[in-house]
Amino acid sequence: MLPLTFSSLAAVLALGLALAGIAAPALYKPISPDRLMPGTLSQDIVSLAVALPLLVLSRRLAHHGPPRTWLAWLGLLGYTAYAFGLYALKAVVNALYLGYIGAFALSVWAMFAFFAGPTAPRPAHATAALFVLLSALVLLLWLSILIPAMQTRTPPQGATIFVFDLALVLPAFTATAVLLWRGLPWGDVLALPLLMKAATMGLSVLIGTLIALAWGQTVAAGEVVTYAAFAYLPAALLWPWWRALAA
Repeated sequence: MLPLTFSSLAAVLALGLALAGIAAPALYKPISPDRLMPGTLSQDIVSLAVALPLLVLSRRLAHHGPPRTWLAWLGLLGYTAYAFGLYALKAVVNALYLGYIGAFALSVWAMFAFFAGPTAPRPAHATAALFVLLSALVLLLWLSILIPAMQTRTPPQGATIFVFDLALVLPAFTATAVLLWRGLPWGDVLALPLLMKAATMGLSVLIGTLIALAWGQTVAAGEVVTYAAFAYLPAALLWPWWRALAA
């Protein structure tokens, strides 16, 4: 099946890229400034933790796993596309750059191939309130950084994250919340993958924030609270969703 072939390749590639980044952080120098290195390191740690189950699920689904497994697979793919899309679009042009583009492309095309086929499941739980809350928290946090930067005409560090979140992630959360609220099936299809995406990315940024604090960098308390909410609230809903989809 084409989606699983793409996802298996993306998982193997992501595994190698993450291991290389963890083993040799100098690969990111001088492209990534020191302030962004904790986030870069934490992203590679979470990417490593995501790539292994993505590969396992891809192999399992090749032998007709349960429908809910497809949603976990989508969530892990969403993280992989986001994480390596950041590296590709930030032009982290090092020895691994073509790998970043490859992992991003394989993840995106795996999702396209999945939704183009007949395999998308239709579970029935709603998490609209959480998606609205997370969207509001991230929007307020990002605007608190972007508006001063726009006034001073000073690009903020890690500007690609703002583009991805404001143009793709927050609209996806909002649209899914509306679909769930109205009881439309696509909301059920998207809910668990987006919960997994939120939890993995939130965990990545939270770990990066804690590393930054350990390295003596200044981090606003509001950022820590937002990142913790992004990591733990979606994670708390994953198990109830998983059990509900077993029925």
